[in-house]
Amino acid sequence: MKKILLFLLMIMLLITGCHKKQEEVKEPPKKKEEKPIEKVDIYKDLNNTPIGIYKLENNTLTKVTNLNKVLNVEEDIGIFQIFLSNEESIPLNTSFGESFYNEWTKYSNIKLAFNIKYTLANNETTSYNIFSPNETFEHWEYLMNYLYDDYANRGKSFYSHIETSDYNENTLFTAIKMQSGYKCKDIKSIELTAFTYDSEDDFIDNEYRGNSSSKLVITAN
Repeated sequence: MKKILLFLLMIMLLITGCHKKQEEVKEPPKKKEEKPIEKVDIYKDLNNTPIGIYKLENNTLTKVTNLNKVLNVEEDIGIFQIFLSNEESIPLNTSFGESFYNEWTKYSNIKLAFNIKYTLANNETTSYNIFSPNETFEHWEYLMNYLYDDYANRGKSFYSHIETSDYNENTLFTAIKMQSGYKCKDIKSIELTAFTYDSEDDFIDNEYRGNSSSKLVITAN
């Protein structure tokens, strides 16, 4: 009888020990899911340089924001002057080149460039920036563009557009001429934007996002 009781006691101890061992086995702690760190864009443009697109006649600048134009192959769409102002009309006391330079020197560490966006009859849109003469013939089959430096050519009755070989850090973009390419009849509208910038932060996905810009919309008839 004692042997039976002893045997039963040993079995109970073994069962109790097994339960304890099972209780002591802990599950490993679950790893916390790491959330991706969101980058906060803290961009703020402090460049508030005024800028406008103008037509020059009789030494007076008249701002243009809309234009209707019949596009013919290799014909000029227009020559447009750039001036650091938002005024609708500006009578000049000196030559345009001198007047541009006088305004330009009021600001520091800025550069001037252009964006051209054209939409075809099928609603396909193309957009590109012009930072130097190298980009003026980016899509020459539709549009040909020419940059001018009126300050460098002041006093001359006739002068040509800026060539790549002439372009340097002192070159000023005072005017742009737009000319139709051989596929111009496919164009429905054109947007010419002049803008100033001071760093790469002024662009996102190659699109200008700063404060200093002026736009001309040209509707093809």
